[in-house]
Amino acid sequence: MRVLVTGATGFVGQHLVRLLLSRRNSVYGTYLSPPTEWAFGAALFRCDVRDPDRVRAITREIRPGQIYHLAAQSSPSRSLEDFRSAFDTNFWGTYNLLEAARQVVPRARILVVGSGQCYGNVGACRLPVTEDQVFAPPNPYALSKAAADMLAGRYHFRFGLYVVRARPFNHTGPGQQQGFVCSDYARQIAAIELGRGRAFLPVRDPQVRRDFSDVRDVVRAYELLLEKGKPGEAYNVASGQPISVRQIVLSLVSLSSRPIQISALRQRLRSADVSTLYGCSRKLRRATGWNLHTICARPWRTCLIIGRRLSSMKKRCGRPQSPPKLLWHVSYSRKCKVCRGKTPCQSKWAIL
Repeated sequence: MRVLVTGATGFVGQHLVRLLLSRRNSVYGTYLSPPTEWAFGAALFRCDVRDPDRVRAITREIRPGQIYHLAAQSSPSRSLEDFRSAFDTNFWGTYNLLEAARQVVPRARILVVGSGQCYGNVGACRLPVTEDQVFAPPNPYALSKAAADMLAGRYHFRFGLYVVRARPFNHTGPGQQQGFVCSDYARQIAAIELGRGRAFLPVRDPQVRRDFSDVRDVVRAYELLLEKGKPGEAYNVASGQPISVRQIVLSLVSLSSRPIQISALRQRLRSADVSTLYGCSRKLRRATGWNLHTICARPWRTCLIIGRRLSSMKKRCGRPQSPPKLLWHVSYSRKCKVCRGKTPCQSKWAIL
């Protein structure tokens, strides 16, 4: 199967490419900024999804049977500073891709990735959030994703494209860049362990609760949705278990080799913030049989392991380095290659 993954060099894209290659697909990916290194057997094309001619040309050259649309401006905080860029990338980029698919490969299966943030502030009586919940996007990022989600639905009902919509909630794991909760605190703790700065960790809004999944489980859901999902439908990708920022930080600190003092910065939530949000993935589970299969410890713990590695590299050479290549000891199947699923796996990620 010829598969196109937009945003293939991003955090989620790299995990998805690895999974698709393990299924012996012919995988092609797009990128906006060239990666420092690319260890996968997938051909890459430079593409700005805001350029309709370029998107159409790549689609015509590859003629994929499946398309995973991951390319996006994924930072809610950045969208507050540059609303135009977020909307051009997330909405018009999706439009350009759907138009290219309609004109070139109208029978291709397409997965459009939205966001659980589109639901906004939901009352406690409506939690966990189901796919029937009305959108109330709290920030420009969520607004652009909500618009793209609805556009994808219209392309199915108007033009008959095989489009499935995924609405993932928070996910983390190895390779996540800075600017997100788990990766940021993991890097700070790793720096403290190396003696850079005081053993003091300020935590903003520790009471905020979110739904976190491991990125490897999320990409399995994407693959299953294109295989078994109903075209035109939307599916939440969520663990269904909310966890607070305070719990995440305490879990990370408990793994630290140094005692660290935590200071809670209880600030009033901004209008663009949501206090508690977690989703219901019952529809996804029933349609595809998907479940949380990652056996290892919480995904943010692997973020700490990577953060330690990056911090030690920076200390040795005096400048930050690109993330190291990793050998995942957890397979994308149900059982861990190390412990065979019999006991909780305690082994670490191997650095190549």
